[in-house]
Amino acid sequence: MWCATAIALVAIAVWPWYVRSAERAAPAVALPAAAPVTKDYLDRDRLIAFWERAEREHRRGDMLSPSNLSAQYMQRYRERGDIGDVERALDQARRALRAQPWGNVPAEVGLGSALLALHRFTDALAVTRHVETLVPGDRATLVREASLDVELGRYDDARRILDRLARRGESGIDVAEETLRARFEELTGRLGAARARMRRVSAFVDAQYDGSAQGRAWFAMREGELAFEAGDDAAAIGFERDALATFPDYSEANRVLARVTCAQRDWHACLAAATASAAVVPYPEVLGAEVDAQRGLGDAAGAARTDALIRTIERIGNAEHVSDRLLAIYYDEHDERLADAYRIARRELSVRDDVFTEDTLAWAAAKRGRWAEARLRSRRAVRLGTENSLLQYHAGVIAQHEGDRGEAMRRLRLALALNAQFHAAYAPDARARLASLGAPR
Repeated sequence: MWCATAIALVAIAVWPWYVRSAERAAPAVALPAAAPVTKDYLDRDRLIAFWERAEREHRRGDMLSPSNLSAQYMQRYRERGDIGDVERALDQARRALRAQPWGNVPAEVGLGSALLALHRFTDALAVTRHVETLVPGDRATLVREASLDVELGRYDDARRILDRLARRGESGIDVAEETLRARFEELTGRLGAARARMRRVSAFVDAQYDGSAQGRAWFAMREGELAFEAGDDAAAIGFERDALATFPDYSEANRVLARVTCAQRDWHACLAAATASAAVVPYPEVLGAEVDAQRGLGDAAGAARTDALIRTIERIGNAEHVSDRLLAIYYDEHDERLADAYRIARRELSVRDDVFTEDTLAWAAAKRGRWAEARLRSRRAVRLGTENSLLQYHAGVIAQHEGDRGEAMRRLRLALALNAQFHAAYAPDARARLASLGAPR
């Protein structure tokens, strides 16, 4: 979901001249001061109602009203997580294109954004490439294409676009491009560089006087995710609290906060964050954290009810399959419905073949005893050198089962070196496995 939000921020990433000028002239360590937070989310329903009334008038040739309405629906989706808003945004983008079929770049961008949020990545890529025929060489469109390449696991294609953009150069800061570069650094084993870049980009986003509160909070949330991956748990918690101060009840910030505190086995904090996140968007990840916290606190009955809710969401709340990977991860981590987890992971691979989908399938295959497939998928999952403890831990366990002691030790050590508390169950298991392999403590 962090990629869909980053792409959508392109439309609002308009930097004041004085910020761009200061960035060019000042040292890299000098960052702009934060602007006051605009509570635009309080006006979201009013703005949507306004554009809904305008769209209902069905004025001939009016492509502006449905296009703006599509954008407002997408922003409300980012704020509240209702997938129905994405479907409404998709419908309005198509209405705008019917009103003006040719050269309607805003509507096509809106269409691509909605398709991305629905995990229809190849369709979104096709739309983006069509936009490129309308605005050849447009930097924002190329960034969107590279972002979709990353989602689909087409890393060489994304790298070529980023290299092309670097050769062209650019004055000032392009928020979407810098966000993508940070993501690419994160995926390719340069976590420290990704954190430094995101710190800089986040500061400049905070300097926008007219930026959305949710957009600003998203960058703080991402800084927290990167901090947790790097083992800086205190910073991660701080960033998530900053995000929640900027945009209260932000489900994504509470999701990361639940992940960090669950890994620390701080069950009370984990339960509070997971419950708050699930109250807005009941994704399997946060409901899974809620289950773990309830069990950690001895509430077996509550954990059973939450577990049943996850199964209900799979049946009736995942029609678009946007939660497939999260469902597979939950079932595998809790040793439940392992055949279903494997089937879901295989289905996700048909949608996108990125390193995290490969890792999900590797772990699902391992849980099913399909070790040869697990080893193949695991190697693909870590092929970029991604500094992610879960990817490295899974690869280490699979290598150990396959008898590759050296590889197992290297992966398990790296998982713990990145974050000694990366997971409540897996981090202790990694230490136990290293001890069984004869590694020094």
